[in-house]
Amino acid sequence: MNDYVCRRFLLVRNWFPDQLNSEGKYYFNGDENFNKYCSNQKCDSDLEKINAACLLLFNELFGSSDLFKYHNNINIVDYIMIWLSYMLNLKKNQDETSNLQYFYTTYINNDKYKNIITGVTGYTNYKDLIDQKKYFLD
Repeated sequence: MNDYVCRRFLLVRNWFPDQLNSEGKYYFNGDENFNKYCSNQKCDSDLEKINAACLLLFNELFGSSDLFKYHNNINIVDYIMIWLSYMLNLKKNQDETSNLQYFYTTYINNDKYKNIITGVTGYTNYKDLIDQKKYFLD
């Protein structure tokens, strides 16, 4: 993992710790970094917070053709998916579905992951990148 990628993950970890608060909820250290990724500019639920952080990672690492050329490494998606799975599993899911599968169905199939990445050959959006690594959902 190169320095730029590592720094992006460190920023997200500092802004969105991998610990639950005393009430057993996810929290932001400065939600201004994530609000633009939340519905109504405010993340109300735990999953919205995880979704916002995930979108921030994708935008920081693949958001434009310049970034994509710089990080033209599809394996970075592995790192994001590992982070996502870890964050989702800090809390147990109430039903039998896997946390990652539920997140994929609820959020990744959402329009925000289908925004076009311009000037990139082979992938049109974040969902395309994730779908190349769908074995994480098994």
